[in-house]
Amino acid sequence: MSADLKPDLCVIGGGAGGVSLALGAAACGLSVVLVEKAALGGGRLTQTIPRNTLLAVSRTAAAAHDAADFGAAAREPPIDFARLRKHIASVVAEIAPNYAQARLEAMNVKIIRAAGHFTRPDTCEASNKKIMARRFVVATGAVENTLPIPGLDLVRPLDCASLCTLDQLPRSLIVIGADPDGLALAQAMRRFGCGVIVLVESRIFPQEDEELTAPVRAEFARDGIIIHEGVRISRVEPRADGIRVFCVAAGHEKPITGSHILIAAGCAPVVEGLGLAEAKVRYNKSGIETGAAFTTSNRRIHAIGAVVKGAQYEGAAEQHAWLVLRAILGLPSWPRRRPAAARVILTCPPIAITGLSEAQARAAYRHIHVLRWPFSETERARIEHRPIGHIKLIASRRGTILGAGIVGSGAEELINLCALAISKGMTASDIASIMVTYPSLTDAVRRAGMTFPANRLDRSLTQQVLRFLRWFG
Repeated sequence: MSADLKPDLCVIGGGAGGVSLALGAAACGLSVVLVEKAALGGGRLTQTIPRNTLLAVSRTAAAAHDAADFGAAAREPPIDFARLRKHIASVVAEIAPNYAQARLEAMNVKIIRAAGHFTRPDTCEASNKKIMARRFVVATGAVENTLPIPGLDLVRPLDCASLCTLDQLPRSLIVIGADPDGLALAQAMRRFGCGVIVLVESRIFPQEDEELTAPVRAEFARDGIIIHEGVRISRVEPRADGIRVFCVAAGHEKPITGSHILIAAGCAPVVEGLGLAEAKVRYNKSGIETGAAFTTSNRRIHAIGAVVKGAQYEGAAEQHAWLVLRAILGLPSWPRRRPAAARVILTCPPIAITGLSEAQARAAYRHIHVLRWPFSETERARIEHRPIGHIKLIASRRGTILGAGIVGSGAEELINLCALAISKGMTASDIASIMVTYPSLTDAVRRAGMTFPANRLDRSLTQQVLRFLRWFG
């Protein structure tokens, strides 16, 4: 065993959150050790960026197709999948230096390229080194779930990373599972011209508000995506010309053929093999339990990102990293409430959610108000011919914003305003009073706030005011 290390901070996991925290801590003068056995950047470089690049190309192609609605003579562009693959690789190459080992080392972050695990509540071991840091942060993220389907190991199923390395567009894609990211990819592939069949054991978007998912389901149908819900996959067989999947529904087995399989089974937090029990950190298969400042049951150890229970969404890791860094530095003004997190499903139209859903709010509060406004009633949506979608705000009896759900073009950006409103305890009146640029989809958020009963100048109130003015007149 080589000499012990005693840094101010040891970060276990070199994904986006771990790198962000390590760089921030080093910039503040702390001594930092980062432990990562695989590539720095984690799923951000191998999964998230390739997926979002492919989805962006899909949206661009769809916009070109819809140009005829504006009187522009445009033909549907052919998809050169080999060129698309090169474009995705170039985007990853442009962003990769942000996570490069040389950059971290230049910022005085010591990198240990090995697996790390706790041996005691105050000690982590990696590459035959004992690390006894003042604080530890677990940032190991999540990995894609595997499915125990007979024959699946014989057909080399695709994930996002392998899909983005294909030279040719698949002829027909069978999607197994209902992970939202997988469904967004399935829709993109269909819009490129690939046949798509989705096989789901329960139903798609099982945990989301049906009011928000209904427009997406309708768009899936218009795109020609075939969805089989309530089916069980019994086995998979390779064929000379592709793949055959056998699914069981209502007691009958039916074969479905395709050229490729994409697994969309979601992700699971990486909690095994870390020695969390030895570190006296409470966890289960759903993730690590955390409290204020993302502290675990061991006050010396924090957890951030997708390894935190209930935090499997993009962007969480960087947000957590900033909040944990403030706590480690002992800075004041930790927020009274944990900042609201936003989730985005990048289908077309996209769905974005933050705070409490309507069902959760009704279970937690005696009285709530549901405020809505359709995109079609904003002049920006009419100008750009984007009528699909609406905003839904959940407010308490006094008007405090508890949650928001948005479906429609631009939802992934509009949700940030709603997340800020919830984090700051803003009310529907606060939302209604903001000035928005013209023309703007943000006007839908403002107008939804204006529908709160206390903000409406209804007819009876108007009549009372007029009688009062006449009496004095």
